[in-house]
Amino acid sequence: MKAATSAEYERIAGYFHRANARGKDPGMHGMLGYLDYALDHPNLFRYMFSSARDDAFTFATDLREGKSPTMNILFSVVEEQIRSKQLRSDDVHEVALAIWAEAHGLIMLHLAGRIGLPKGRLRELYLRSLDRLVRGLAI
Repeated sequence: MKAATSAEYERIAGYFHRANARGKDPGMHGMLGYLDYALDHPNLFRYMFSSARDDAFTFATDLREGKSPTMNILFSVVEEQIRSKQLRSDDVHEVALAIWAEAHGLIMLHLAGRIGLPKGRLRELYLRSLDRLVRGLAI
């Protein structure tokens, strides 16, 4: 099973990279990859990120040690935004965790039928919500 989830993490990382390549703000725009993956593969998304598994990466040890291909992308973006003073100085891993939690929460609400918007409007809401969070972390 671990080989299957490892391959799936790589596929999700590809979603992040493609979303970054499409956007003018490669930072948080890459988080659209997380949403796109969830919308394209809702059952796999639930399994990968919302089920208890022995091989699931955990905060703080696994994620801080760089074991997650998807979180490593977000860590790099947050680290660059802190370095370039777009975000205030803070713990990179905890800031990334807050961003991930916001994104994940919105996705899970949508998958549970609690956010009843069509895909385009959901994407807009998702980006606005992440933008509000990031602006709150800005200098």
